[in-house]
Amino acid sequence: MPFSPKRTALLKCILIAASSSIAIQPQIASAQASQISAPTANQLGFSELQVKANELIEAGQLEAAIPLLKELIQRVSNSPDGSETKMDFPMFIIGTGYIQRYAMSGQKSELKEALTWYDRLQTEYPESEKNKDADLKRIDLLRVLSQFDEANDLMIRMLSNQYKFPLQRDQRLKILKDLCQTFYATNKLKKGLPYFKLLQNKANSIEDKALAAAASFEAYMEANRIDDALKLVPSLTLESKARYSPRLNVALLSASDKLGAQGRYIDTAIILSLIKTTDLMIRYNEDQLSQKNAELEHRKKFNSSQELVDTINQEINALKATLAQLKTLPSLRNELLVRRARNYTLTDRTYEAFWMFYDLAAENPTDPRIEFYTFATFSNAQRLGKQEMVRNIGLQYQKRFPKGEYYADVSSALAIAMKEMGDDASFLEIVIEFLTKRPMEPVANNLLAQWGSYHFENKNFDEVITRCGQWLEMHDRPIFEDGLFYWSALAHLQKSEYQAAITQFNSLLTEYPRSLYAEDALIRKGSSQFYAQQYNEAEATLLEYTEKHRSGTALDQAFYFLGELQIIRGNAEAALAYFAQAEAITESQNISDSITFSRGRIYKDLQQYDAMITNYENYIEKFGDASRRTDAIVELGRAYQLNQQPTRMLQLYSQTIREKIMDTNDSGVDTLIENYAQAYFENKTTLTATVQFLDRLNDDLEFRENIVTDRGFLFEFFYTNSNVAQSLYEQLRNHPNFDNRLIEDLSPIADLTDSYRHNLLAYPSETPEEFFRALLSEHRAEQLQISTARALMGLYRIEVELDPTEKFSLDLVEQATPRLILYIADYERNKRRDFAVQAWKFLLKKYPWDDAAIVSYMRLADISAEDNRLAESLEYLEAIEKNFPGSPLLPGVILRQGELLSEMSQAEAAREKYQYLLRVPAWRGEIHARALLQTGDSYAAESNFAAAHGFYERTFLAYSHLAQLSAEAYLADAEALLAMDKPVDAKATLQEAVELLEQSAPQELMQAIKLKLKELAV
Repeated sequence: MPFSPKRTALLKCILIAASSSIAIQPQIASAQASQISAPTANQLGFSELQVKANELIEAGQLEAAIPLLKELIQRVSNSPDGSETKMDFPMFIIGTGYIQRYAMSGQKSELKEALTWYDRLQTEYPESEKNKDADLKRIDLLRVLSQFDEANDLMIRMLSNQYKFPLQRDQRLKILKDLCQTFYATNKLKKGLPYFKLLQNKANSIEDKALAAAASFEAYMEANRIDDALKLVPSLTLESKARYSPRLNVALLSASDKLGAQGRYIDTAIILSLIKTTDLMIRYNEDQLSQKNAELEHRKKFNSSQELVDTINQEINALKATLAQLKTLPSLRNELLVRRARNYTLTDRTYEAFWMFYDLAAENPTDPRIEFYTFATFSNAQRLGKQEMVRNIGLQYQKRFPKGEYYADVSSALAIAMKEMGDDASFLEIVIEFLTKRPMEPVANNLLAQWGSYHFENKNFDEVITRCGQWLEMHDRPIFEDGLFYWSALAHLQKSEYQAAITQFNSLLTEYPRSLYAEDALIRKGSSQFYAQQYNEAEATLLEYTEKHRSGTALDQAFYFLGELQIIRGNAEAALAYFAQAEAITESQNISDSITFSRGRIYKDLQQYDAMITNYENYIEKFGDASRRTDAIVELGRAYQLNQQPTRMLQLYSQTIREKIMDTNDSGVDTLIENYAQAYFENKTTLTATVQFLDRLNDDLEFRENIVTDRGFLFEFFYTNSNVAQSLYEQLRNHPNFDNRLIEDLSPIADLTDSYRHNLLAYPSETPEEFFRALLSEHRAEQLQISTARALMGLYRIEVELDPTEKFSLDLVEQATPRLILYIADYERNKRRDFAVQAWKFLLKKYPWDDAAIVSYMRLADISAEDNRLAESLEYLEAIEKNFPGSPLLPGVILRQGELLSEMSQAEAAREKYQYLLRVPAWRGEIHARALLQTGDSYAAESNFAAAHGFYERTFLAYSHLAQLSAEAYLADAEALLAMDKPVDAKATLQEAVELLEQSAPQELMQAIKLKLKELAV
């Protein structure tokens, strides 16, 4: 984080403070000192001159002695034998006297005079011992005069072993300390480093060691010798004046920034723990001042020397000056807390970081960095999962900083937090407002993705299409435009609006070929073209994907769809090859599932039943319960049946039912339970009829001769005897031994016929009712609710209705699988209807996208219609249309919607439903016939019999092979013609119905038609 203007000012103040720490403080001489009058020097004799000068010197009045001493020096220098009298001491005293004058006047010119006399002393008496005392004082004079280089050179010479006059240990130590202070104060850290280290080793006091450590620390940091600097930390922790100096603490702040930038977060934390804020520095110096004031009073009370009193006064004045400067400096508290909080964040100590930034924001509402504090608090609250804090701080930030630096990041995170908290309305409000007002913010891409995912989870495809369209019109190439194309296309795809999806995917791929969505858009464009039956275009798109994205995430999907295309074109081998490519690279269970079941259908169509069996057996072995295992077992059973192994099929089914009947996580077992009885009876009927056919073929020579020699007879027999295994027809026709030799001996085709006899002999004697009763008895005895209910369900589906030992409860419903819930609700429908409704509604809540939900919607629609709540009934059916647009049950649902609308006197709306059905080619057949018939009914309800007649006629003309629907259309058309007063035409219509449908239509309908004919004949 860059330094603020406050911090720059702080650095300047520190340099001033450091310089003042080496100054000699001027002061007024004590009024209590004895004053000795100084007569005019030239009026005194030489001896008197000496005596008076000595008196003044002994009294400490050196500045008063200056004229006398100058006169003495002048007289000696003028006398013939003056060279024999040494004047080094007077010269020293004169220089020191000028220092005393400076102490009284504060005029630095006095110090320059002192230096002049010390220079003369050194020149005229180079061997005098007073030169050492003069040099010791010269150091202070040069420093006060800011002649730091000269002072440093002098101190360095004096500390060298070549100095003329030996220094005592305390003198050397003082010079070393002064030298360090000067280098430190003048920022000559590199040059001073050797002396800082020397002082740290030689110093006796903690204060001096701390000073040396502080100076060395800065020098090492300046030289980027970070590890050496960190070794000084123990010395910096000692309680000393240095710890409470602004300079050291700012240096520590700077060092923490450097360490943090290098990712040395533990070292950063250590440095930050050393820093003293300005308030602590002020408190420390105030305590020191209080102690010095007390010491001064004590010294005065006991008549201490004036020199000691003056020294204490100097220290007091220095403390006062330091305090005055400190009180002008900004507090370091926020700077320190920000760095500590940032370091906590970077070291994953999120809790501490959160509360530190929280306090900073709360305590400094007008601080220039308040936006950063608020954002940092928000960010750490998010990391801690404090959702309520995220909400409150995020909303506070948005309100206070609508143009803030972090507005986009906060809005994005806040929206996601709202979504996670279940506040969907706030989530959507934030996202919509952001995408509407800030179309060029980078986070808009993520917000759009979150918004799109939310609506897809909730199947709000219309909202996605509408809103994306609005944003596309509103903005000129927003940063998330590719996402708008993508989500809109995806929503159209989910609604089976394939051409619209293709158009949007094309826009994305054309305008943004390098978009992050481009790869997925390409594969989905191919799938859309596939579903739109644009097979050539789909193949080109999918092949383009395989070429452009050889390592694409959807490469397995591309190969899968290419395989499906080959199935449509009848190229089984090519389809299998593509499926093999997809299977080799896929990691998706869904793709593996789809490949397996598609491949199974190919083998079934090719009548390669052994391969079909192997396909499903391998799948079950490879994936086990992680897959659609039960669905695969269903298909494996069919493969066994087609391969003339129905007994094996039933064994597989019954074994799986026994194994999985208690498994509430496997809803596929419900399918087996519901289908088991049908499979049992269908296969038994087929085996019995087939063996009877084989027995007749064996026993009836004439019949055998007709079957063997007359292919037309063979065809007619199987066509009219559908219970006989139809696969045997093709097997006989294609068998190499199926010729006239069989008239004499059937053994050449024994490989075909024996399997049917063996299967019938081995067929399970236990009927489905006995099977489910046995399961019921076993699991009821063990009081296993789910498996007991499933056994009851198996019986119920074969119309054996048994009551449960205890009434079904909502607790059981909450544990049950979707189809089991349907059974419970169906069982209770006529006993406890309210309970059944609760069960259906619970299924919709817990399994909203399961196929069983369709049945629940239909059941609830029926109940509502029974109670004449037609609008509510229609809503349930519309929910099916919205949530399950690809369901094969959808046409029946739409037909029922039309009936309800007609009952609600909304015939035009009903006909719109029917017209929708008529526009879908895939629904030609019974669905189309029913739509035509019900369209006629809607017109008849409005007494528009001419229009009704047209649709009835279209029904029986186009779908005469659908006997029941044709009969209903003929009868309704006759009523319409009668209403149009055309009895002749009505009679002709009914006669035509009798002629065409006598043998195929349901008898009750034919009786109604004949009865109407009799009425017309009267």
